[in-house]
Amino acid sequence: MQREPITSTMDFFNAVSDEMRLKILMLLDLAEFTVNEIKDILDIHQSNASRHLAKLSACGLLKDRRDGIKAYYRLSEELLMSNRILSVIRDAYGELPDKDVLRCRADQVLQERTDKTKGQIHKLDQAGGSLKAQISLFSKLMQPFGNAVDIGCGEGGDLSLMLANRCKEVTSLDCDPKVISGLQKIVKQKNIKNITPKVADMTKTGLPENFADLVLMSQVLHHATDPRLALKEAIRIMKPGGTLALLDLAQHKEESFRTTHGHIWLGFDQSQLEFFVKEFNCRVLESEIIPSENEVDKKLPVICMILTKN
Repeated sequence: MQREPITSTMDFFNAVSDEMRLKILMLLDLAEFTVNEIKDILDIHQSNASRHLAKLSACGLLKDRRDGIKAYYRLSEELLMSNRILSVIRDAYGELPDKDVLRCRADQVLQERTDKTKGQIHKLDQAGGSLKAQISLFSKLMQPFGNAVDIGCGEGGDLSLMLANRCKEVTSLDCDPKVISGLQKIVKQKNIKNITPKVADMTKTGLPENFADLVLMSQVLHHATDPRLALKEAIRIMKPGGTLALLDLAQHKEESFRTTHGHIWLGFDQSQLEFFVKEFNCRVLESEIIPSENEVDKKLPVICMILTKN
């Protein structure tokens, strides 16, 4: 049996036996948060929040990324790859009596981030939206498809409109009602009959299982509070033998994108994405990193992956 990155030592049990630290782990299982956000959600002093974060970090359970005086904390990759340990932790914080209240507060914080950046997400001229990356993705999708789903279609629905020429039916999803309303107007003006815009979260699409021949996720996964659940949902709605086309930023250090673009995750490592999908009965057909075209405009390197459902 392969040894997991994190083992259940005395320090580990000491770290996770505290209720407040379990609450912190629960929050960071949803998304990355700053110390200030954590202390506000939990209603504790910043010094207490920092002390608990230091204890969890010392055990390898957390990682942080710096942006000036701010520190964004997340669950470590080592913890996410330690299935047994992660399962124990999730079972433990599942028993917290106020878990639903805390999740509601966390959702409010994340919603405030999203509200500040609506209308900037998923445009082709934004970070990671280079023409080279888009061409690389669509060159792998030249064959026609039946049902296609564009998750996180974004303002203007650029990729949904492209898919409409190659697919019988396209379902365009976005969590922002204004985005969907705008796409509905475009579809009506262009008299496009095979695009159905719909308001939906990427982790809860509301679509039936085995629905789509093609699922497209372009520049959206870094906005997911839980990328693993977003990928799980995308794969759930795919037909066996269906295709998932994924385009997202490679791991980077542009902390400013959290506020300017509403990013929750600062890109991904290829192995990290492969780790997320390997448990969902999928295999990677192609995976490549596409270099940046223009560093000045922060069109960062992106990862292009084509997956199929077994």
